[in-house]
Amino acid sequence: MQETLRARAAVSVVFAVCGAAFATWAARIPAAQAHAGLSAGQLAIGLFGLAAGSVVALVAAGPMLTKIGSRRGVVIGATVLCAGLPLAALASNLVAFVGALVVLGVGNSLLDVSMNAHAARVEEAYGRPIFAGFHAFWNIGGLLGSGVGALLEHVPIGVHFTVTGVVLLVITLAASTRFLPGADRGQGDAAFALPGKALIPLGVIAFCGFVAEGTVNDWSAVYLRDVTVASAALASLGYFAFSITMIAVRVVADRLVARFGVVPFMRVATLVTVVGFVLVVAVPVPGFAVAGFAVVGLGVSGMVPLAWSAAGRKQTAAPGRAIAAVAACGYFGFLVGPVLIGALAGGIGLHWALGVVGALVVSVYFLAPTMRAAPVPAR
Repeated sequence: MQETLRARAAVSVVFAVCGAAFATWAARIPAAQAHAGLSAGQLAIGLFGLAAGSVVALVAAGPMLTKIGSRRGVVIGATVLCAGLPLAALASNLVAFVGALVVLGVGNSLLDVSMNAHAARVEEAYGRPIFAGFHAFWNIGGLLGSGVGALLEHVPIGVHFTVTGVVLLVITLAASTRFLPGADRGQGDAAFALPGKALIPLGVIAFCGFVAEGTVNDWSAVYLRDVTVASAALASLGYFAFSITMIAVRVVADRLVARFGVVPFMRVATLVTVVGFVLVVAVPVPGFAVAGFAVVGLGVSGMVPLAWSAAGRKQTAAPGRAIAAVAACGYFGFLVGPVLIGALAGGIGLHWALGVVGALVVSVYFLAPTMRAAPVPAR
């Protein structure tokens, strides 16, 4: 049991590292843009490179994990991700910038899928649901990374990203030595195999959850500023409130699932998420909008981690490959969802575009029964 407890702590640390690394980049995008001398349009091209690298890595992650296992996948993913940070900071032209962000996207996706695959192993060994708790550490790491980024705003970005990359990589390498020993289930099987039909509903759930998350990430501040006419300081509180409630629920979500079951939890989470979006749209004033985004965080927090956990338990022969398949659907929603919201905002206004996201999430209520899988064995 001590071995399992150490592995749980180690995987939690790696989740925090992944969140901190990505938030480090996000917090200083303007500095990276200025260093490379990029226009807004060129920055958009660079961000497309980040998305492209993420998608390519997600496609490759399942077969890769089947060959090398989740522990080695974490080491490779963290190495690529942490190398991408100084590359992005030191890029001096568009070509170098795009290449650096491709590296950053590849590393982030490989680390993300690998650590989730090992989290599934730890959950199985632990004997009860603990998956959402791991994702809470991603959010905690994200808050720490963005906070440090704000404090180091006047430090040269090359120094900041290089030191951060080295520190985060050392932490990950140390933590990986505490992972569960031995091969993953399914490791060594054929690398390429189509995901089972049972994963399709889980992919839709992950897609909806990530669309909601991505929308709040990218549009909450804009909505507060342009629609509710909030001040710049108040506009930033929408995402902050969303992040805090996400962490709060993810810390306790596993215990709620163990007590009430995953289907009731997901259905309540869906209703709470929809209520949050309704509050944002129905009462477009700053205080209510911030509260609405906080409510969205309460609801959407468990959707993605529980979908990934269910994927690992539905295809126990190769949980890493199953998680990678569902993750690909989720990240597709995270990448394209905010873009579609922008397109909708141009046609019907951002106010109603957010309402469309709330309507999309309703589908999770009806897909919730597909979350049932072989229960985590009690020990």
